[in-house]
Amino acid sequence: MRKTHLLFVLTLFLLVSCKTETKNPTEATIDSTTSTSVSASTDKLDITITTADGAVLGGFDLSPIKIVADNTNYTFKSKPDKHKFYANGRMKYEVKFKEESLKLRDEDSELLWKVKIYPDKVKISDNEENENAFEVRPYDDKIKIKRDGEELYRVNLEGNIIKVNDKEAYQLSSAQESYVYAILAIEEIPAEHKLFIIAELLNKI
Repeated sequence: MRKTHLLFVLTLFLLVSCKTETKNPTEATIDSTTSTSVSASTDKLDITITTADGAVLGGFDLSPIKIVADNTNYTFKSKPDKHKFYANGRMKYEVKFKEESLKLRDEDSELLWKVKIYPDKVKISDNEENENAFEVRPYDDKIKIKRDGEELYRVNLEGNIIKVNDKEAYQLSSAQESYVYAILAIEEIPAEHKLFIIAELLNKI
């Protein structure tokens, strides 16, 4: 009787151990798949943007335009004067064009950002009147971002490195020269919105 009891306890222990060992590899496989799919979403884009500490901000293709932001893929439908961007089958953003401006709107067509385009600069504001706009203007050796005449950010493009106020802030997947990338420095604009503004400006100017 005592031997039978010991045998039962031993068998039960072995069964529990086997289940535990089987569960752990499955969990590890799920974690690995998740991290791979996130990084793969920006692997083949024309431009990928990471922060100085290596975090992936997102990226885009320009022709045809495709944007990846916050681990979400955005594709677009084109009309003569606008682009509508979709994620998971749902319209999320709209970019409307005029000859010297573009507007980023949300899914309810509410204005998020208005961008006025000039020969030597762009101005970005959150209102139709373009008041309190961020002015992004390139100079010989730097790009300055001002608001109401006050310099907020000084940006340098050094190959694929973007420095903001003399500190490395972003890294691009390849060297770029357009001053439009300085928009990344504007902390007041959400990162996702910046990607849409930059991609559309690069297509337009």
